[in-house]
Amino acid sequence: MLALAVLSAEGMVLWLVPRHYWGYTLNVVAAAWPLYLCLWIRKLDERSSSLYWAIASLVTSFLFSFLLWIVVIFEIREELLEHYNRREPIGLRLNWFLTLLFSFLYFQFELNKVSREKEALTSGLAPDAKTSVSA
Repeated sequence: MLALAVLSAEGMVLWLVPRHYWGYTLNVVAAAWPLYLCLWIRKLDERSSSLYWAIASLVTSFLFSFLLWIVVIFEIREELLEHYNRREPIGLRLNWFLTLLFSFLYFQFELNKVSREKEALTSGLAPDAKTSVSA
């Protein structure tokens, strides 16, 4: 769903924005979700630095920007692991290879799983609770 939203937004840019501004505008549209994720992580931990890396990536040239986005991706990965394994221990594991290939789509997939698990725990329908009740 996220990929479809990003592709639709980029299609609209190609349709509505003059060709001269395509490069920068497509970059901003593609960076919208990662920036939102960085802001969300910043709410979880004020010391988070991924937002600064993301902003730096947007204002630099393309090649340097690409390298900085790799830093942003792995910075977000570390911050998610820190939060969901130390502050809110649920045992989140993120594969580094999938992180590199699919980055923000992979993060969203894992965060949806975390959300469903938390929802199940709060509603009393956690898998562990079911097995202990039936045993």
